[in-house]
Amino acid sequence: MKLAFSTLGCPEFSIIQAIEAAKQYGYEGISLRTVRGQSYLPELEEFSPKQISCTAKLIQQAGITVPCVMTGVHFTSPDPSERERQLKTAESYIEIAYALRAPTIRLFGGPIPPDQEEKKTREWIAEGFRKVGDFAARRGILVLLETHDSFSTGLKARELLEFVSHPNMAIVWDFLHSIRFGEAIERTWEQIGVWVQDVHVKDSSQYSTDGFDLKLPGKGTLPIPEVIRLLHRNSYEGWLTFEWEKGWRPELEEPEVALPRYIEYMKRILSEIGIQTGNKPPASST
Repeated sequence: MKLAFSTLGCPEFSIIQAIEAAKQYGYEGISLRTVRGQSYLPELEEFSPKQISCTAKLIQQAGITVPCVMTGVHFTSPDPSERERQLKTAESYIEIAYALRAPTIRLFGGPIPPDQEEKKTREWIAEGFRKVGDFAARRGILVLLETHDSFSTGLKARELLEFVSHPNMAIVWDFLHSIRFGEAIERTWEQIGVWVQDVHVKDSSQYSTDGFDLKLPGKGTLPIPEVIRLLHRNSYEGWLTFEWEKGWRPELEEPEVALPRYIEYMKRILSEIGIQTGNKPPASST
């Protein structure tokens, strides 16, 4: 298993600062969400067609991988023009992922409004996913559905993927959401384990279907060690991506606190079950 962080945890960092943080703390990967305060990456110069090759070179020379380019794309709108806009956004992110040699992009199923017909909304979602899946396949990029919103549980995510029925779709498992919607981790894995390509890791002490708080890793009550052991028993060898939602919650601890905390906490868990992982930070950073 390999350790990465989402740049949502350091939302004001430039790509260079994110790379340096990964090297300093010993991460192997950086999943892209927010850079220099901007969550819509196609608008940033460093991801433009003219500059992205330079950005890719910086990342590769640092020995860092981009496991995922994380979009906010979803297809729940009843407005066809909005769904088309979402599709174009996904295509832009696929081009970024391709240039950065990132193997995946992340989409959401999205929240289905209570006053909106679920069957019809699922058809819109599936249509959008199939189009994104086709476009991504031409670039060798895999499309990941996150367990989130109306599809937080493994059961709901599996039902949607089976309905979409596209060979280029898989799952990123954010276990906070499956747990807070009442699904045991073993049950989630039974439902979606064969599709899981990435796992989002966070900690919380108060969580329910109404919302959640966030705590530094090990300071909350989520069963993180149990999830890691479950993954290990099932021969999971993918990414464990720290998703510290600093970009949405400015009151959270700074990345200089949270990012090294995650590495220390996760390496301790992995070491206890006999897994050595990650780039070692330079001696001067310890």
